[in-house]
Amino acid sequence: MHWKHHYDAVAEDPSCYHEHAPAPLDQEALAEIGRKHLSHFHIPAIPIPGIGTLERKLIFFVCDHTGAPNPFHALEALTGDGVELERVEKLWAQAYQELADAGVKLRAAAVALRPAWDGEEADRFEPALRAYLDEFDALAGSVRTTWECVRAVRSEAQVAEGTVLMLINILIGSLGGMLVAEFVTAGTVTPVAAAQAQVELAYLAKKIAFLGGKLNALQSDITKILDAVRGFKRIEAMRFVFDLAGLE
Repeated sequence: MHWKHHYDAVAEDPSCYHEHAPAPLDQEALAEIGRKHLSHFHIPAIPIPGIGTLERKLIFFVCDHTGAPNPFHALEALTGDGVELERVEKLWAQAYQELADAGVKLRAAAVALRPAWDGEEADRFEPALRAYLDEFDALAGSVRTTWECVRAVRSEAQVAEGTVLMLINILIGSLGGMLVAEFVTAGTVTPVAAAQAQVELAYLAKKIAFLGGKLNALQSDITKILDAVRGFKRIEAMRFVFDLAGLE
């Protein structure tokens, strides 16, 4: 049977996280380590549910002293992307709703106009209005497709972000216990423990890079979909037809 690291398992299937959930750290020992060794070690403010400041300081401390990749930096980038994607998704959702409402009003006005207007001009106006409404519907459909594509990317970004959180939790559970024991017995992290921590962090970094690669691939696919949306040869052309400020 092929052996699979718990980072691999959770990265491929986040629903199996409970099978690899970390055991809680000795918080009293961790607090003592924080007072003695980490009190002057500052970390960026990254609000992460379930992960305390002292646990983060341990990881930042090891990364800072070994040169290992810091998983929190990757998480921070994903979190920022998620916020921006949510903002853009709301813009496109609002744009589609406004177009849909306008289409309903235009059709209602056309229905009310027909009984009171006839003659040659009315005969010319009706097919012109019908063609206009068809194009209007195409525009609304394109905007809706854009909204749905952005929503799909955001959904994948949320899954990636949540999975990275789980991986960091596993890291803190498996690595944190060893680091706490090292600090308690040796007063610092020994070279052997630091080397082990560096290997663990590097392995986790590969899993995070894997998730980021999947997300980048999805974004590339979504870009191709948007490029092919009916009525638009380029995504940028949408801004000329229906202006949504702030998407640069």
